[in-house]
Amino acid sequence: MALISKNIEVKRGFGEGIESSQVRSHANDSYVVKKVEEATKTIQKVGLPNQKKK
Repeated sequence: MALISKNIEVKRGFGEGIESSQVRSHANDSYVVKKVEEATKTIQKVGLPNQKKK
């Protein structure tokens, strides 16, 4: 697996980053899609702080 180590600016205690072209996307993962849909419904029902219900 090819890893590319890059020196990045350290923010809030995190170290250098690693980039890999072999990390798969979770955009179409059924578990992630289900959880995003549930979260969207919950946010629409409950709302976010400092927002008034319509």
